[in-house]
Amino acid sequence: MNFNYDLEPTGDYAFIDMKSFYASCELVARGCHPLKDLLVVMSHADNTSGLILASSPMAKKMLGINNVTRVWDLPTVKENPAMEKLIIAPPRMRYYIAENLKIQNIIRKYAADEDIMWYSIDEGVVDLSHSLNYFVPAKQLSRKEKLETVSHMIQKDILQETGIYSTIGMSNSNPLLAKLALDNEAKNIVNMRASWNYSDVETKVWQMPEISDFWGIGHRMKQNLFDMGISTVYQLAHAEPYRLKEKFGVIGLQLYHHANGIDRTKIQKRYTPKSENLGNSQILPRDYCGEEMLLVIREMAEQVAIRLRRKQAKAATVSLSIGYSKDEMEKGFSRQLKITPTDNTDELAGHLLHLFNKFYNGSLVRNIGVSYSRLIYHGGSQLNLFEEPEEQIKNEKLDQIMDKIRGKYGFVSIVRASSTLDHARSLDRANLVGGHAGGAGGLDGL
Repeated sequence: MNFNYDLEPTGDYAFIDMKSFYASCELVARGCHPLKDLLVVMSHADNTSGLILASSPMAKKMLGINNVTRVWDLPTVKENPAMEKLIIAPPRMRYYIAENLKIQNIIRKYAADEDIMWYSIDEGVVDLSHSLNYFVPAKQLSRKEKLETVSHMIQKDILQETGIYSTIGMSNSNPLLAKLALDNEAKNIVNMRASWNYSDVETKVWQMPEISDFWGIGHRMKQNLFDMGISTVYQLAHAEPYRLKEKFGVIGLQLYHHANGIDRTKIQKRYTPKSENLGNSQILPRDYCGEEMLLVIREMAEQVAIRLRRKQAKAATVSLSIGYSKDEMEKGFSRQLKITPTDNTDELAGHLLHLFNKFYNGSLVRNIGVSYSRLIYHGGSQLNLFEEPEEQIKNEKLDQIMDKIRGKYGFVSIVRASSTLDHARSLDRANLVGGHAGGAGGLDGL
């Protein structure tokens, strides 16, 4: 299939990535240089055993540290004298979120909210098609030159406001090519900006050295493509599209189009999920036995139920995912149950415990996930015909009172006595944001 790029949609896109964001935030806070000084953000939580969460560029270069290094894998000072200069910082998610909000406000100076899409806390894409001429009105400059100019302005503003360096992939064609420019060129050059367009597909996209460097192709997809005789982006771009669709469905056709530089995405058209769900998951600090899990499930049921009530919603489906220890023969299970819509903590916990008791095989447990879905938004209460109305109303009021107290004084202001037991988790997790240390009252923001 031959593509006529003249008929494809075009726009002016900048894909922006903060350079080693977490580590850069910590270095800036200490008055250090984000690109020249050595720092790692390391979780000291028991369940990670000192896992490196982020590394500064110089720490990666001089010490060979990456984001999956454990504390015991770090070189000693004797092995590498540069270790003397290494700063080890605990994670501060609330601080990183605050810095991200500063950066978001900077980007808003250059484009409307609907023209900005954040992929993560440190990476996003902005459609500058409607604002290039406002910031660079010079008629003698091309769109490519204007995009280069505005992207440089964004980099300078982010650096001046936060002290953090950013990398930008640019494209006057589509968001995909901007992303590929970011990942495969911009991160490796001095000014940290690169531009890929339809005219670069043959010379840049098809010439990428590793097919796994291509956006959307991980280890498993790489192996599946290899089994089809496809080992390069060039081969993927020239494969039979119907074979790819037969093998991978719609994803196969998407990969084929992407390999040819085709992306008709409009970031202004946000994806709306068919059904909303609320959930929480955690990796336990050690292997838990069945009896200990009963308390953890109750705690998580309560934590997610609080969020459910804040949305003034009731759940019609509960789901439980249990991951067994790596030493067990089986991986675990994931099951769901349709229920009478409710937002009551005890009822939700009861359904989750039913799933656990029904499918649990006695193995040691290391991770757990709880979620509520098929949400029904309500303005009143629906009574269960099989229970006393007075008891149902009393339980509902009790949940509401506890929610109000926690809303004013924090989650840990009122906890069940069982949450003080050694194997309980809610108190330990109360200070976490996004699963990492973030300041007091982490659960308050659930």
